[in-house]
Amino acid sequence: MTSSRSQELSAKADDERRRCHDWLLKFMQGNQPKFLTKAELRDAAMRELKVSKNSFDFGWISAIEETGRHDWYEPLRDRFKTKS
Repeated sequence: MTSSRSQELSAKADDERRRCHDWLLKFMQGNQPKFLTKAELRDAAMRELKVSKNSFDFGWISAIEETGRHDWYEPLRDRFKTKS
């Protein structure tokens, strides 16, 4: 792989991580409760932002550490399920 290709891929990954981080901040700020699982948020980010799973995971950690919302590391409590 050429150096320019490597730099291009690195810049793309950095951009994806930053977009995920910024996207997640709006959910984490203001002491809002976690309302979706990490997997659900990841799926939404991958669909809406066109990012990789890895980029989301790095953005997830970055956003949690920046906001101090370490509670977001914990699994989402079971939701009440409605009977059909």
